[in-house]
Amino acid sequence: MQEPELIYKFLENNINVHPEAYKELLNLDESKIERIITKAKEKKAFILTLSHLKELEKEVIVVRRRKRALAEEYDAEIKIKKDITNKSNSRGNVESFVEYFNDRYDRLSKILRDRESLKDASTIEVIKRQNYKEVKLIGIVNDKRVSQKGNIILELEDPTGTILAIIMANESELLKISKEIVKDEVVGIYGIRINSDMIIVKEIFFPDIRIDKEQKRVDIPISLVLISDIHIGSAKFMYNEFEKFIRWINCEIGSNKQRELAERVKYLVIGGDLVDGVGIYPGQEKELLIKDIHKQYDELWKFISRIPEHIEIIVIPGNHDATRQAEPQPAISREFAEHFYEDPRVHMVGNPCLFSIHGVDVLTYHGRSLDDLVSNIPGYTYETPEKAMICLLRKRHLAPLYGDKVPLAPESYDYLLIDEPPDILHMGHIHTVGISHYRGVTVVNSGTFQKQTSFQKRHNLTPDPGKIPVIDLDTYRTTIMRFVI
Repeated sequence: MQEPELIYKFLENNINVHPEAYKELLNLDESKIERIITKAKEKKAFILTLSHLKELEKEVIVVRRRKRALAEEYDAEIKIKKDITNKSNSRGNVESFVEYFNDRYDRLSKILRDRESLKDASTIEVIKRQNYKEVKLIGIVNDKRVSQKGNIILELEDPTGTILAIIMANESELLKISKEIVKDEVVGIYGIRINSDMIIVKEIFFPDIRIDKEQKRVDIPISLVLISDIHIGSAKFMYNEFEKFIRWINCEIGSNKQRELAERVKYLVIGGDLVDGVGIYPGQEKELLIKDIHKQYDELWKFISRIPEHIEIIVIPGNHDATRQAEPQPAISREFAEHFYEDPRVHMVGNPCLFSIHGVDVLTYHGRSLDDLVSNIPGYTYETPEKAMICLLRKRHLAPLYGDKVPLAPESYDYLLIDEPPDILHMGHIHTVGISHYRGVTVVNSGTFQKQTSFQKRHNLTPDPGKIPVIDLDTYRTTIMRFVI
């Protein structure tokens, strides 16, 4: 174990180490050091001398995991279905943006036209030209504003033109629905044509997910662990809690029931922000314990390398990781995470990524667009991220709002669009655990292993750290493992 890491471990637990004991500790393995810390805290030994250390070493019982975990009986089955990595063709010019929004409109329009109520939707050009009274259309929201009388005015566009759609202030149910509409998303409208430039809205349709969507299951007893926002390198990184997580997944700690749960784990998904990065927000350097991003990934690998060999690991980046900021993000650069790429169990993919495990479709997205929804739609909060995630499922898009908090790269193919509703939607970023179910989709936000930072405190963000969702893929029962000390 390296010296900075060792110092960090003991200081975080308010234990001062005598120089002679310190030299001895450098020769011990990490699991034994962790147990010595636990014993020292139990005995309230906040000054660790060499003699104290020798006594504690005698008391430490090394717990060994069983010879073969249940999940080892089954081979891994992973298929990457959608990932931007090595496929980016964004040129960043006007033509790229036109291609990007045309692709978004065409694909979401097709989803909306699959609805019985919108099969005969007209183009805006036809609505303007023909003197129909009742009209149906599908458009992308160019603008949304409120009139002096409290009416909601939507400017809608399709490839043939633009038109105004008015939601009257006395239509309380429509007003409630319209609060969830954001710029740049694609919606369906049924309404009454007033003139060639305006319609009165009578019904609003989101692309949404079919009510009868079936959730695929596996027929073997295996589980999926979802984590994110580890933030290695931050002084607020919860070292002890993450160490407990690693020991639990190795079946070394926990009750019999908790160890049985660990034995079922076949897959681990890390949903971005593996490290804290460098220069991400003003004043960050004051809260960094490791200021070199290469060393941050090296430090994380010391933990990840200890995960049992039968567990497959899927990794996407977040906004703190070493890849481009604009979404969709390619996988974390090999230059920074060489160890991860060298391990055949680790699948380094982009953000977002749709993949299947034993036929179960999992869509993992870091979740930065949740900031956009919380700031633009009344009723969505950081305390209940699962509600905003369900909103994105209804929109069938992971980041519908362009030009707000999430930088979007204008790819010719919109990787953030949800063509194929998953069985599991996983996000992070918010640092709060949230779980729900919606129309055949299990929705999970996976929390964090970072205590509240000064940046979060200034923005009234209270994290919910040290909690891990574990999903049984045969039943979709979700268990929250708590590692908070």
